[in-house]
Amino acid sequence: MDNVILKNVRAFVNGQFETVDSLAIVNGIWQDSAPEGTPVVDGNGALALPALFALGIDFQEPKRDDIYTYRSGFRAMRRGGFYGGLYESSANPVDGIQRLVAEKAALGYHGFDIQVLGAINQDYEAKALAEMCELADGGVAGFGDGNKAFGSMRFLRLCLEYGAMTQKRFFFLPYDYSLAHGGYVNEGNFSDMIGMKGIPEQAETIPLFSLLEMARWLGVPLHIKQVTSKSALDLIRRFREMGVNVTCDVDIHHLLFCDEDVASLNTSLNLHPPVRSASDKDALWEALADGTIQAVSINHFPVHREDKEVNFEDAVPGAISLEIALPALWNKLAERLGDKRAIEVLSSKPAEIAGAEVVNLGPGKKASLVLFDPNGTTDVTSKTFAGGVENSPFLGKTLSGKILGSYIAGMWG
Repeated sequence: MDNVILKNVRAFVNGQFETVDSLAIVNGIWQDSAPEGTPVVDGNGALALPALFALGIDFQEPKRDDIYTYRSGFRAMRRGGFYGGLYESSANPVDGIQRLVAEKAALGYHGFDIQVLGAINQDYEAKALAEMCELADGGVAGFGDGNKAFGSMRFLRLCLEYGAMTQKRFFFLPYDYSLAHGGYVNEGNFSDMIGMKGIPEQAETIPLFSLLEMARWLGVPLHIKQVTSKSALDLIRRFREMGVNVTCDVDIHHLLFCDEDVASLNTSLNLHPPVRSASDKDALWEALADGTIQAVSINHFPVHREDKEVNFEDAVPGAISLEIALPALWNKLAERLGDKRAIEVLSSKPAEIAGAEVVNLGPGKKASLVLFDPNGTTDVTSKTFAGGVENSPFLGKTLSGKILGSYIAGMWG
């Protein structure tokens, strides 16, 4: 393990930032002092934040290692200050114990805290159930849909009834593909203006109601991925009041962009699901502040450059965000939510949802942290990203805030 001394930093301890003249990390633990000759880094007043936890990461290896690899993903996590994440690959469903063993071996090699979602059905085809009981015994964090259609109501019921025996949480992206068919942007005034077929919010709310009602009926815990609309938030609040155990997250891009931003036809804003109206974006921020939404999700999904350098309608949906999530979000989160809540939605709450270890900084504790200068700037270029892809709507932009380094998995860098 690396040893390092951080001088002149403001560390987040006991729910607030405290000025620390010297923070020594020895063998991964915050100590009072370090051996002679330990490297010293002057933070010049920068923030020492608990390292972040990413919901929604997909590195696509092994099936699509022509696009991205585990190694690229872990480099991206280290650059972005993430100590762990919840992994679910649409290309590589973990639907049996052999796949789980192989996935955990590959993901656990680099020392990051990676939790794996098992598939609710085989190959995400909504035809046959996955071996959920075996997967639960093997240590999956819960069960997910791979952001694919969950099939008929009868099949969904069978999935939930079988999976309920494990007492694990189910993770779903509510999305009706038949209603969304042929659409690329949010349905509304903007889609009418640019003459592009839209995706109505009902493509989210109708399957969401079904999922919530099924969870209420069968008594299973539920997590809703990537909430996008005010109407969806209202449904979640209503069912939560009825006693349904439901958590949810919001994607970084839905907090920072709305359908009006798609006027640029930047294909990195071709997302699944699409960004919605400005009023929906405001509702997402309000829900994050009042606790309706528990966490911000990263949804790091690499796409080949040739699959993005096409017309907007022909682009493969998805964006990467691990390397730039913190500078893209921190100042806005801290201003609107306060420091404590900002750290919750980026670090502790995502980790709790995934059943991972939560990072709490302090003397004598594990020192997984990211050193961040909120007054610096980050120029997002191709070199910002760890893999050979750059499908980010922030490419070419300057973000307010700069990551100075991170101490993750025993390494400073």
